[in-house]
Amino acid sequence: MDVSHAAGGDVAGWTERFLRERRVAVAPGSAFGARGEGWVRVCAAGDRELLLEGLSRLPAP
Repeated sequence: MDVSHAAGGDVAGWTERFLRERRVAVAPGSAFGARGEGWVRVCAAGDRELLLEGLSRLPAP
């Protein structure tokens, strides 16, 4: 998912803050290579309601 509008050029730092502040864990795309900067990876393996709740906490474009 593209979060470049919220990450400010540091998606790794943004994911750490997002976990602390919004209690949602996502993987920074930059962990998978430089082209992943500005993106996060979301795991969809889990409870449907929890997944939907977590997705609703992501910043709107």
